[in-house]
Amino acid sequence: MARPGASYPQVEPGAAAMMDARVAPCARACRVGTALETARRTGAQVLVLGHHRAVRRSEVERACRWGLTGLAVSAFAWERLPVVSAGAPEVRARRLLLSGAPMILVRERRRVVGVIDARATALARPAPSIAHRLERLEARPGDASLWLLRVAGKVGEGLGTPVFAVGGFVRDLLLHRSPPDVDLVVEGDGVALARQLREEVGGRLIIHRGFGTASIEGAAGPGGATLGRIDIASARREQYEAPGALPVVSAATIDEDLRRRDFSINALAVALGPSTFGRLLDPLGGQADLARRRLRVLHPMSFVEDPTRIFRAARYATRLGFRLDADAARALRLALRVSDYRALSGQRLIAELELLVAERQGWRALESLVRWGALRLWDPGYRAAASSRRRLRAAGRLSDWARRRGIALDPVEVALIALLVDQRGPVVARCLARLARSGEPFRRLNAAATAGPLARRLEGTGGRRPSEIAEALRAWPVQVLVGAWLHGGRRARRHIEWFLHRGRQVAPRLSGDDLVELGVPRGPAVGACLAALTRLRLDGRARTERQEREFVRAWRPGGGPRAPHTKARGGST
Repeated sequence: MARPGASYPQVEPGAAAMMDARVAPCARACRVGTALETARRTGAQVLVLGHHRAVRRSEVERACRWGLTGLAVSAFAWERLPVVSAGAPEVRARRLLLSGAPMILVRERRRVVGVIDARATALARPAPSIAHRLERLEARPGDASLWLLRVAGKVGEGLGTPVFAVGGFVRDLLLHRSPPDVDLVVEGDGVALARQLREEVGGRLIIHRGFGTASIEGAAGPGGATLGRIDIASARREQYEAPGALPVVSAATIDEDLRRRDFSINALAVALGPSTFGRLLDPLGGQADLARRRLRVLHPMSFVEDPTRIFRAARYATRLGFRLDADAARALRLALRVSDYRALSGQRLIAELELLVAERQGWRALESLVRWGALRLWDPGYRAAASSRRRLRAAGRLSDWARRRGIALDPVEVALIALLVDQRGPVVARCLARLARSGEPFRRLNAAATAGPLARRLEGTGGRRPSEIAEALRAWPVQVLVGAWLHGGRRARRHIEWFLHRGRQVAPRLSGDDLVELGVPRGPAVGACLAALTRLRLDGRARTERQEREFVRAWRPGGGPRAPHTKARGGST
């Protein structure tokens, strides 16, 4: 029993009281299979690889399940971990965890005697309010985002399920950028909340039963203000059964949901409940990474479990002006070493390419992928040539040129051709097969990537008539023309641009019926005569309908007459 007026010493438990002593040393060069045997033999939950490096047993077990037993365990160990003495104050350890440290090594003298794991430590995390930033949304004309967030929070409260705005919406809000469409996460039944929310905001409800998610499109706010697409999901954890596989999901807390994401800058959430509205959840230091303008992965095997995150990294780095930090660069190198992603479908890879090309600076993002060597995911034999980035810039200019002139070029196909034109033929074929291109699309893209001979022929067409140029190009699909343009020099590009913009549009003023009325026999003769008229128009030797009629009256199947005497006009320069 405490005595009044007596003083009692305050006991500081220190870092040792927080640590897990189940650790064991492991050589950096130790292979995964051997490391797992060590962990099982010693009962260790964490293997220590010298100073400032460690790996969890669960991570070694996962690498074994994925068949990566020959990999050195140091390849996916956590690096630059903070180290404290066993007698260090507990508050110091907690501050390190709050700053984003995944683990802290505890040392006595020169030996690591334990580890403090952030995943196993209860922390009272600060939750600053950013309600003032949310309220600024109301000042933007026609933006009903704030109204939507408040309605979602109230609906969630009525259902007894906390609701959060997450990911890119929060990230862009903190960066003072216009937030994208709203993503909501529910600690509970996301589909149930979506049904109720739709009753409040209107629009069309789309339920994705296979994923336990839902979307609302065409919703409207007060005064008819339009809302973008609203995506609603239940908070979940993910488990990857193989590198690149789609994850197996299960219900989780919002904290677990944030920890399964791609980058720390996307592991952010804002509470929307009426009593907690605007509180920021940042368990992994995303706000600090926004300030440092860096992309940081959440664990060393992030790109191995989902290689499509590499393509997202290129998108975010280009869009936001960020860079990969040292951990992300190391995770990228590891993912490219693994290289065998049989569970990753070609359709998912193409989908990522489509998202990249749709970016305002998508061509720069593609340059980043080439610079990182990331396209070895398509085929291990893919090698970036010295000209690869130059070709990509040229492809971007071609796409812009075509768009301004209303010429239909598929930007994804243009990007794909540009990425393959410098590769060897077998690599091109394997990449296209990996990307699930088959049949006619495969043949056209393969021919486009290997269209160097056509480009060289066009370079040697000085002095030839426009009709001859058109005849040389008309038989080729537009994809092959794109490939030849990328392979070619100035003359070849000028000819192809002329053909795409003008040459292929040229047609006679007279129709087939007109030709029959003028005495041309029905059948192949009509087509032959129309082709002859087209050549005359291309070369500027039949500019008017009268000149065409004169030509047809004198034309005979098997050999037309001399063309009308009008001054020739070039068309391809």
